[in-house]
Amino acid sequence: MNADSLNADRVESDAYTDAQEARTGFQPWLFFFVASAFYFYEFFARVAPGVLKSDIRSVTGASEGEFGLAMGMYFLAYAPAQLVVGRMLDRFGTRVVVAPAAIVVALGCLLLASTDSIALMGVGRFLQGLGSSVGYLGVVYLALVWFPPHRHGIIPGITVAMGTLGGCTAQYPLAIASQEWGWHVPLFLCTAVGIAIAMFLWCLLPRRPDWFIRLMKEDGYEPELPEPMIPMVLRIASNRQLWLISLAAAGLYLPISVIGDLWGVTFLEVETGLATKWASLATTLVFVGFAVGGVGVGHLADRWGCRKILFVGCGMASCCIAAMLMLAGVEPTWFTIVLLALLGFTVGGQSLAFVMTADFAARHTRGIQLAFVNFIVMMLPVVVQPGVGYLAGLGVPENGTPDATQELRGYALVVGLMVVGTLIACFVKETTPRGDVDSQQA
Repeated sequence: MNADSLNADRVESDAYTDAQEARTGFQPWLFFFVASAFYFYEFFARVAPGVLKSDIRSVTGASEGEFGLAMGMYFLAYAPAQLVVGRMLDRFGTRVVVAPAAIVVALGCLLLASTDSIALMGVGRFLQGLGSSVGYLGVVYLALVWFPPHRHGIIPGITVAMGTLGGCTAQYPLAIASQEWGWHVPLFLCTAVGIAIAMFLWCLLPRRPDWFIRLMKEDGYEPELPEPMIPMVLRIASNRQLWLISLAAAGLYLPISVIGDLWGVTFLEVETGLATKWASLATTLVFVGFAVGGVGVGHLADRWGCRKILFVGCGMASCCIAAMLMLAGVEPTWFTIVLLALLGFTVGGQSLAFVMTADFAARHTRGIQLAFVNFIVMMLPVVVQPGVGYLAGLGVPENGTPDATQELRGYALVVGLMVVGTLIACFVKETTPRGDVDSQQA
């Protein structure tokens, strides 16, 4: 063995040793929860318009379809930005990407709060989506750097739980706050909180550690000669496994991106007769179930060392529950509420799509491959959110409210696409945690 090989082995060994030391103790969890504060915040901003829908429509005079189109601008910005965000995370790490994004979300909240124009609100939602595109990816990417591979299964689930807390806060509590002080005040407060979080992130998040850069080099990363983005994206997009994971995850996530984010409150009001504040509280259970399911399924994936069987099983269960919810108009209200919680729980298995991607992705392309999955996941609601509103609004007078049958037309679109996503999941190949030295020693 020559001197160069000995030096390379020594550098690799030192990188694993440094990684193992850095990934122990409380420090990784501190970084994780600091980054999660932004995800909590952006999820609150993302869900808020669905709760404030009646007030916004009343002030703007927007139809169901116009409201859905304006609010769907969030995903129109969020989805395409994913690939750029992933590339930036791979090149620069988390801090310099996440902190400025919080400012952009805050500006979107400010625009929503300060206008009565549905068109300008659409611009505000676009800004929210642009900044929020960093939220989930930023937290997961940071955690994949600072936690050992045998913990990667549970990380997306815990991340989802943090975002879910933001979604819960933007349901019943926001409905009460808007009734007390008007719908503008919570959004103005959201603006101030976003600026404070941006400062918090910049001061407390670390730079990307040197030992991780050395591990990236092991996977073929060359800092002096980075691969151009377009050839990289084209190469990644030719991966059949990545496409299958992405399309399956997109279908399985629809109960959150469509029902939880925007149309769930209206669906419950029409189908069960619940008042807005109680419908908001019931919709919160979708997010609570999603958080619990993500953590629980992620833990099982780490413990069993397998992903696919849990991914597909959760998809099948969520499709069955979603189909049962189509009978909400004739079911006892308490049973519908239980089904909403169970639906969220089973959809929590969707987070395994990111775990499976991290299993096979090279370290220096992990960010952009995770971004590709999230890009596909978030592009689907751009079409489905207004599609649900359009189908529900067919035959409804201008500024009118759909009846129970009309509301089910829109909901059926969600159920159908969930079934398609589950079928695609059956063709995904199984993955296992990376066999890194640091994970074996931990």
